[in-house]
Amino acid sequence: MKKSMKGLAHIGIHTDKIDESIEFYTEILGFELTHRKDMPNGTRLAFVDVGGLVVELVQPADTSGVKERKAGIIDHIAIEVDDIDKVIQNLKEKGVEFNTPEKNVNKHLFDGISNIFFKGPNGESLELFQYE
Repeated sequence: MKKSMKGLAHIGIHTDKIDESIEFYTEILGFELTHRKDMPNGTRLAFVDVGGLVVELVQPADTSGVKERKAGIIDHIAIEVDDIDKVIQNLKEKGVEFNTPEKNVNKHLFDGISNIFFKGPNGESLELFQYE
C-alpha cells in the first residue's frame, strides 16, 4: 500500500489582527511570509515559515469569536533553535516577555534540552527548544 501521509503541512492559528500577527512572526521571530490571500468571503490568510515549520494565520471574516475560542488539543508550538541564549536575548530586546524568568535546563530529557515559553500575539503558547 502506498504511503499517503507525508508529514506536517502547517499549524493554523486564528487571529483577529492578521497584520500584527504577520509582523510578530516575521519581524520578531524571523519567519518568512510565503503566502498571503484575502478570500472572497472576507477571511484573510497568511503562511509564514521558518526551517519547514509553517504556521497558517487565519483572520476569519467575522473576528468576534476569535478571542473566545477554547484551546484545542494542541498545547503549544516548539521552535528548535541552535543557540537558545542568543535567541532569548534577541527576543527580549524586541519586547518579548517570557513565561518564566529564565530557561529550563533538563539534563534527563532527550539527553539534555533547554527550553523556555512565551506567548504569541494571539495568545498561542510558543516554546524555544534546544537539544544539548
